[in-house]
Order: sequence, then structure tokens, then C-alpha cells
Amino acid sequence: MITQDDLLKSLPDVISTKKFKNLSKNVEIFRDKWGIPHIKANSEKDLFFAQGFVTAQDRLWHMDYDRHRGLGRWSEWAGQVNESNLSQDILMRKLSLERASKADYEVSRPDTKSMVDSLTEGINAYINDTENLPIEYQLLGEKPELWEPWHSFLVYKCRNMLMGTFDMKLWRARLVKSIGPKRASELFRGYPYNHLVTTPPGSKHKGENYTPYEELAYAWSELNNINELDSGSNAWVVSGDKTVSGLPLVAGDSHRGLDTPSVYYQIHLSCSDWRISGYSLPGVPGAPHFSHNEYVGFGMTHGVADYQDLFIEKFRERSGKLEYSYKNGWYPADVREEEITIKDGKPIPIEVVITRHGRIVAGNPREGIGLAFSHTGTNQGTKWMDSVLDISRCKNADELEDAVKEWTEPVNNYMYCDVYGEFGYRLRGRIPIRDIRNTWVPVSGSDGNHEWEREIPWDEMPQVRNPEIGYAVTCNQKVTTDDYKYHINHYFGNGWRAERIVNRINEIDKGDMDINKMGSIHADSISIPGIWIADKILSLNLEDYIEKEFQKLLVNWNGDMDKNRIEPTIVAETYMQLSKIISDHIFVKLSNEALLGKSRGAPGHFGEVMGHVLENMNKNKQDSNIGIFNWDELIRNSFIEAIIYLKKRLGNDTSKWIWGRVHTTNPVHPLSEVFPDLKSLLDPPKFALSGGMDTPLAGTFSYANRFYIDGLSVNRYIHDPSDWTKSKWVVPLGSSGHPGSVHYSDQGELHSNIEYVPQLWEWEDIKDNSESIQLLKPR
Repeated sequence: MITQDDLLKSLPDVISTKKFKNLSKNVEIFRDKWGIPHIKANSEKDLFFAQGFVTAQDRLWHMDYDRHRGLGRWSEWAGQVNESNLSQDILMRKLSLERASKADYEVSRPDTKSMVDSLTEGINAYINDTENLPIEYQLLGEKPELWEPWHSFLVYKCRNMLMGTFDMKLWRARLVKSIGPKRASELFRGYPYNHLVTTPPGSKHKGENYTPYEELAYAWSELNNINELDSGSNAWVVSGDKTVSGLPLVAGDSHRGLDTPSVYYQIHLSCSDWRISGYSLPGVPGAPHFSHNEYVGFGMTHGVADYQDLFIEKFRERSGKLEYSYKNGWYPADVREEEITIKDGKPIPIEVVITRHGRIVAGNPREGIGLAFSHTGTNQGTKWMDSVLDISRCKNADELEDAVKEWTEPVNNYMYCDVYGEFGYRLRGRIPIRDIRNTWVPVSGSDGNHEWEREIPWDEMPQVRNPEIGYAVTCNQKVTTDDYKYHINHYFGNGWRAERIVNRINEIDKGDMDINKMGSIHADSISIPGIWIADKILSLNLEDYIEKEFQKLLVNWNGDMDKNRIEPTIVAETYMQLSKIISDHIFVKLSNEALLGKSRGAPGHFGEVMGHVLENMNKNKQDSNIGIFNWDELIRNSFIEAIIYLKKRLGNDTSKWIWGRVHTTNPVHPLSEVFPDLKSLLDPPKFALSGGMDTPLAGTFSYANRFYIDGLSVNRYIHDPSDWTKSKWVVPLGSSGHPGSVHYSDQGELHSNIEYVPQLWEWEDIKDNSESIQLLKPR
């Protein structure tokens, strides 16, 4: 059993001078009062060595956790706590991320390899030097293995590759098998009419909904032999015409699940040639996503692009060898036998199979059929890490755009501005061009009709520079208008968050935007569909006295999902009850999967359907494809059931129905499930949060675990090129990954209250605000 004293003893030494043979000159590490490291080195090589050393000081366990997950080795440490962790290991082994990561390293430029090698040397210097390993190693009775350069590629892929579209295609396939192609095709309604798109800024979607019957009927015929089919963010930039300084501003936040420790790591890197301050991913060099250097500030959101396909492969065994069918021939599959070690359990043998189309992730090749996962980030080695280095070095907006040309995945919406007044948006990453059927469901790998032709050319990717409208906004909504000639995706987030942000930008007088007003947009918690639901409830002619009293509680509500109010709780639960009714009606046997599913496929599609349902409800409009509803009756039943549920859960005293009482973060350390008696030591505190599922201030939740927040802003940032010292940032926990550190969750309350930590930039300010200084010297 560990104690609080054990947690303190495991903290790293961030004060003593250290000597290493890998360094050429002294490196200074200043940690500010929030524990954020600011590294001052002479050369790039020394800088990345120090980044590896510092990151390992704060996040070695975090990095090793991701490494074990990416290699399909988490069960070696955790045992079979539940089915999901073993299933995840099996999937990761089948995806062969080790092979893909090594391929990426091999094709990287020499200076990129040098960057990764130096980071690796720094990580290993800490592993070999420290006597205070993170407490997690003591709990598990393990020691960290040395880092290898390709591990930096691996941990990035582990965190990002499953953000693609393959799980949506798996879900569509299951839906087609369950309810047939005709009914399934009626449920794909596409992006909502008149919702904002990203480019051109200010434009709205005017296209007709597309019903993919032929594509799904094709899937129906191809999928009959497969029985096993299991397996967010805001950013905006405004022009200098709108700001007090006359230069643009860029801000945003990345929406993901709340990991413990925080997924992103705040860091400031400086050498003689360049400086950058921003968010890194522990184990990956640089700070390539939400950062600024001396010349350019930038942020990004998930592009929700379709760059992953599933191919239905046919197999046979000949002379003990596994072969797959392609066109008119049979070809040898790449087969490897592996074993998953389970702590305190029996090893699990698995067979990893790869065809020309990718890794087999579902089905059983030995029984003749399987699904191959084709992905821009694993099919072959790519040079995405070159972009990480070039981003750090860029000196204006043009060079920034050039820097991200080699980026592969995930496909991102990239917002930027520079010190010369340029600002813009670009979609970066690689999107294949192929048969339209590939974009809906798994397709035949045997007939040769679904091969990837090429990728969307860089010069034809959606982009905009200095738009006359004076802003660009991306919130995972549809990227382009319908006249764009290439396919990006069928599914996007709706445009409600983007609409709120655009409204807020337009409310501020020209020339009056500053960094504080940009920050106030982060705090916007007005729910557009929440207003619609409340209005519908208020329009009901209720007869029951108690129901009328609850109805009156919504009279003065403006749609603000404020953590200190009770109206958000009532409206959110009404939405949950409405969701259950709609899901049961539409998905029938698959209803529970749509409501409770843990993958992105079923809940993502259901969210799209519910968006259309709410739009139709607001307009009293009927859609025979989704279903004909009596809206008054539907909302009345949902509202009444919501009140019954809330009374049972929270009691009759409505003063205890405050949104912030139920809408809280729920950070869980990965080992809390393994060592439940230590939750109080390992898990950070919970915080209440305003916002909801469709507000710029994100706080999403699921039907199963309402209203615990399962998706939120895992970082916030505002970059001001007129004066970088005004820039701000915050994370939902803290900079340290050590449960015993004061910086484990010291930004949590600030994050909850939409407050910020100064993004220190000038060295005098950094020194004045430093709680520790450490010197690394050559030996």
C-alpha cells in the first residue's frame, strides 16, 4: 500500500545540476509557478535532448502508458481488469503500429531524425539518471524500458489514429445488416441545411441531402458472409481590422476525453535559431499544434475527414500458407504469430495478417474472410514528423503553410496568423481519392474496383487567406460548400458551435477585439438546441399542477448552460429522454448500441440523426425518412420522464438540481481500476463545468453516464502576435503527471472558471516567475 509520503518521494529532482555527455553546451530549465518548463539551449540538438529529459521528468509514466497501449502490451501491466483493455491490446497488435512507426522514422529527413534521436537521448538520460521513478512503477513492480526513436512516432499514432472514420463504416455495415439497405439509407441525412461551413468563411450549406441506397445495397451483398463486425474542437482567427492592436488574433481549444494526466503538455522551447511555446504530446518532439513561435501563432481542430477505408478480403489456405484474393489471382498474406502477455494470466496467441490493403482488424482469415484497415498513416512510411521541425522554424504565414505540406494524419483544420498581419485557414493532411462506395461502408478487396487512385493535391485542399469577412471559424463543421469537387466526408459535427462563435465575433465592434474578448468566446455556453427544447416545453398546455411548476422554471432561461443554474439540468435530461424515444424508434435492436456504444461509430451517427430531429422539431417539420412525430406529445413525454428521473436521482428539492452538481469532470488515473483502493491518491479532483454537448464551451456527456463529462476542452489558448506576452493558456489538470505533485491538477479550477495561466515569453518574466531552475551541463 502506498501513502502520500510515497507519492512525494517519487517526485523528480528539478533543481540539481546534471551532467551528460550528449550535450555540447549548458542548457537552462526554468519551471514557472505552474510547473511549466521553459528550456533555453544553444543548439537544436541540445534543445531536443533537454525536451526529452524534461518531459520524462514530468510525464515518463504517461509516455510509457501510451507506448504500452500502442504496442498492444497494456495487459502486461494491468492484467485483464476488463474485456476492453484486452480487446484494445488485440486491436493494436493487429494494427501493427510498430511497423508503421519504424517506417515513418526511416523515411524522415536526416535533420528530423536528429531531432527525434536527441529527444530519445534525453528521455533515456533521465531513465538512467533518476532514482525517483514515478509511483506507478512501484505499484506495478516494473521498471521503464529505454526509449527508442520510433517510439515517438508510435505514441502519436496511438493517440490519434483511431480518430478517423473506420468505426463509422463498421457501424454502417452493422446497421445495414440489421435493418437492410433501404431503411439504413433513409437514416443518413447528411449535413444540416443552412448550417455554417468552414470555407468560404460565413458560407452555409445549401446542398440537398444524399440518400446512399445503391452504396448500402452493394454493402448488403458484400457483408453477408461476415459475422464479426466489432472492433471535436473549436478554433477561430480574426483579422487585424477587428482588433485593438491592428494585428490578427487566433484562439481555440481541443475537445477530447479527459485523460489523466492531461493529454497535452505545456512547454517553451528556445535555441539560438528559433523559439516556440505551446502544447506538446509527451514523447513527441516540438510543439506542433496549438502554439506560437516568434513570428506565427496557430491552432487546429479535427478535420473530420475520411482517410480510412475497410476492405473485405477473401482468404484461402494452400499448403499451410494463407492467401488472399485480388482480381484474378491469389497472393500470399503477410502473417505473423504473436502473443499477448497478461499479468497474472495465461498468454493469448493472436495472428496478425496484412494484405495489400492493410491490416486485418475484424473477421477471421482462417475461415475465409476478414476486414483490412487501409489508412494513410499506416499503409507506408510518411514524412509527417518533418512538419514538426519545420513548424518550429517558420518565420511567416507562407512558411507555416509550406511546413505542413508533409503532414499525414489526422487531417486537421489549421488556423494561423502572423506578426505581419496575415491570417488564414488550411485543411492539412492526406485524403485519398477513390470510388464513392469506399466512403460509406467496407468494400470488396478482391475485385480491384476500389483501389486508392491518388490523394487530393495540396494546392486543391480547402484554404483561405485574409478573407474579406474578417474571420475564419472551424468547429468540426462541414469544411466546404457543395461545389468542392473532392470528397472529404459524409459526416461532420453540426454548425451550432460555429454559429455561436460567429455571432460573438460579429457582436464585437470593428477594431474592438482584444485578447480578453477572444477569451470570452471560450466561455460561451449558450445552447441553440437547448433554447429550442425549452421553448417547446414552454409552449405545452400542461394540466398537472406539478408539471406546470417545473415548466415555469424555464421561463426566464436564455439557453445558458451555466453550472450555477438548474434549467440546464432539466433541459439536458429532457434531451436524454427524447434521445431514448428516437433511438428505440429508429434503430430498434441496435438502440442500446446507439445510446451506450463506446466507439465513435454508433453514437456519432445517432448524434447526426438527433441534430436533424431537433431542427425538425424547432420548425414543426416532418421527415418521413426519420419518422413522423407529434412534436408536442414527444416533448411532453420526454419532459415528464425527465422530471421523474431527476426527482429519483437528485431528490424533490430543485435547488439541488444545479447543473454544476451533476455536470462535472471525472478524471480517472489508468491504474485506478487496477488498484481501486488507491483512487483517492491517484485520481485528480472533480470540477464542475458550464457548457454542454453543442456549446463552444464543450462539456459532452453520454446517455449511460449522464452527466459526467466525457469530452471537454483539453486545452485552451489565445495567441496575440502584436505582443506574445499577452498570450494565455490553460489545461484541465496540470503540467505534471505525478499524483504527488502540486502541479498534478493545479490548473483545474482555473479551467473550470474559464480563467488562464499567462503564457510566459520574455526571459525576465520567466525568471521572475520561476519556482525552480535546473542546469544541464556537458560532461
